[in-house]
Amino acid sequence: MTHPKLPVLLIVLLLIPSSLLGQVFSKVGVVDFERAVVESTEGKKSSVKFNAKLEERQKEVEKRQKELEEAQNKLRTQERVLSDAAKADLQRDIDRRQTELTRVNEDAQKELGALRDELLRPVTDLASRILKAYASDQGYTIIIDVSNPGNNVIWANPAGDITTELIRRIDAEIAKLPPRGK
Repeated sequence: MTHPKLPVLLIVLLLIPSSLLGQVFSKVGVVDFERAVVESTEGKKSSVKFNAKLEERQKEVEKRQKELEEAQNKLRTQERVLSDAAKADLQRDIDRRQTELTRVNEDAQKELGALRDELLRPVTDLASRILKAYASDQGYTIIIDVSNPGNNVIWANPAGDITTELIRRIDAEIAKLPPRGK
């Protein structure tokens, strides 16, 4: 014969762990970390510098692309009148220009990636420190970065989005720092 209070006691014991789990994960925040970095005052300044370099490199690539296209057009339009030796020279010139264009593109990508990292690293590091302090101070148990499409966040309530607050705090911290050399 079982005790009449035993089933009630078992139910209460089963409910306790789930209520404790609810308390452990009670405050979840979301942040668009990339947006916080690039929309901060310092992030915007870095973007201006980056975009200036990007335009410079794009002009160089476009110039080389145009030179390559001109050489290709010359070969197409003059193919019938050029000697075999002249055609071979022009084809070598086209091949050389194509190789140079590929290298310039690759170099530009590497340079721009390194420049972006260099410009945004200080802001990213500061944003990370501020976010950790903010999450701790506000009692968050987890912060999810929604700027990374690989994190499988399907939906997040905008009420839990702390991105704007993070931007405000980044700007406030940067304002306290001494001006950097330009």
